[in-house]
Amino acid sequence: MISIILRTYNRASILPRAIESVLRQTYTDWELIIVDDGSTDETREVLAAIGDSRVRVFSHPKNRGALAAMNTGFDHIAGDWFTSLDSDDEMTPDALSVMLECAERTGATAVTCNCTDSVTGRMTGIGLTHDGRVSAEDAASARGEFWGLTRTSLLGDLRFDERLPGCFENTVWLPLDRIARRYYLHRALRIYHSEGADRVSMARRGLRDKVKILSALGENRAYLTALRAADPQSYRRTMVRVWVARLLRPMLAWGTTPSS
Repeated sequence: MISIILRTYNRASILPRAIESVLRQTYTDWELIIVDDGSTDETREVLAAIGDSRVRVFSHPKNRGALAAMNTGFDHIAGDWFTSLDSDDEMTPDALSVMLECAERTGATAVTCNCTDSVTGRMTGIGLTHDGRVSAEDAASARGEFWGLTRTSLLGDLRFDERLPGCFENTVWLPLDRIARRYYLHRALRIYHSEGADRVSMARRGLRDKVKILSALGENRAYLTALRAADPQSYRRTMVRVWVARLLRPMLAWGTTPSS
């Protein structure tokens, strides 16, 4: 069975599109774990209308963030494989069957595929150009939006640090790359809806938030160890930012800011 984690927050108007893309999969041995992260719109009514026993819904009383919602999904996985789907995106009808067949054919414990941008029609993942095995170094150097399927046994007790915003999902995926036998399938099996206006970004955050986030990132040994091995240059850049955050944290704690 394949477990699909779908996190959502106040997207009642477009959530049915994502759910429907799961319901119409040609591969039928799946469970859909929907985590409602404290929505205040009509999401509850949308979820109540689903009439498929393979769909399980879990709700947070209040909004806790994308990574907390993913952790809730991780804690309820029952399948041998898992993937996640953003609530504003959708799978192609053959997505699960194609990735699972690839894993069985190649002996991979993780399969990566590409996505199609809903606006441009182009592939969103850059750096991987043909089918084949992917090392942790290859995965770290790739950029853009990819997707995939992973053996649940690889996940173990690895979880996201919920102090981090959703743009830090690589803090779990990169450590997984160190132990996975990953295969890249140069096909777009997910539609990435880039027209949305609520994407998570570090750029919009204030100095105090950035310092807190980078300080927390500096405590994530599993991620930093994986990053240092896979992409030393990115590791050095990250550690410079972490050290700056550590220097600024005492000043911000006392309510002062460095002079310009």
